[in-house]
Amino acid sequence: MAQMIVAYDISAHGARQRVARVLLNFGRRVQRSVFEIQATPEDLREIRRQIGPLLSPHDAFDIYPVDMRNLASRIRWQKPPRNESVILA
Repeated sequence: MAQMIVAYDISAHGARQRVARVLLNFGRRVQRSVFEIQATPEDLREIRRQIGPLLSPHDAFDIYPVDMRNLASRIRWQKPPRNESVILA
């Protein structure tokens, strides 16, 4: 099973809601149109089968694999960094 980030830009409100419901079966919502999912190759085929028909030619739907080998280097914060804080060294 692989960790993936899913991000989308879908113009139709109803389609956006249906896509989110599908993705909630595979992971968690990080932002309104960004999800972290755990997926096998079979899961990815199922996601494509369910979501493909919901997308229009102008919509964007991307799945990015996460390299789990270096997950400890993830940088995340809830508040904006202070000016003197080092973000990346």
